[in-house]
Amino acid sequence: MALSQNGRSSRRRTNDAGQPQPTRQARDAGGHLPSAPRERRPLLVALAVLLIVGGALLAGLLAMRLDQRVQMLAAKDTIKAGQVIDKDDLVSASVASDLTTLVRADQIDQVVGRTARVEISKGQLLDTSQLATNPVPGGDLQVVGVSANAGRFPAGGLQPGDKVDIVDIGSQNVIVSDAQVLAAKPSSGTSDDWTSGAVISVLVDKKGSAKLASASANGTIAVVLTASGQPIKES
Repeated sequence: MALSQNGRSSRRRTNDAGQPQPTRQARDAGGHLPSAPRERRPLLVALAVLLIVGGALLAGLLAMRLDQRVQMLAAKDTIKAGQVIDKDDLVSASVASDLTTLVRADQIDQVVGRTARVEISKGQLLDTSQLATNPVPGGDLQVVGVSANAGRFPAGGLQPGDKVDIVDIGSQNVIVSDAQVLAAKPSSGTSDDWTSGAVISVLVDKKGSAKLASASANGTIAVVLTASGQPIKES
């Protein structure tokens, strides 16, 4: 009896071994093949690394630039061409710049008392090219004050830096040419009211200063504008 049972068991094992085993695909409930492993994307990884490194370098450069900020001089309010600069005309501003012509705040004593060659706008950093190297007037140049009646100068008035010819209307001769305006104000003292005439300070050569002063005293001059807003000339 035991032998018979062992025989049956042996036959079952033989039959089981002879039957084909179900494949992994067959065991898949959906009957689909398994998906292939995802492909790696080395280019995207490299790009991400480059972005991270680039960002770190940019942050480092910005930090270095901040460390290199220095105090520079700037105009507190608009400084007119021909104006002698005072300490109260200046403020300091922290900037990062490689321009060697900008004026540092610790050089303020070298700026006070100098003449602005051009108009310097409010908040604008001071540049050495904007400042007269020599005192104005100096050398062969002199400042002469003249009065011009209304209608004998441009209707809109004159500004520092303007170049003018001054004519004696009696003789119709040019007394001085290429003179430069250092200051100009309406005779009435009211801003922009040029209908009253003008009081003008002009920078001229010594040889023409006496003749110009005499013609102005006689009230016979007319002022002709030849160029606007030019840098103040030096001797």
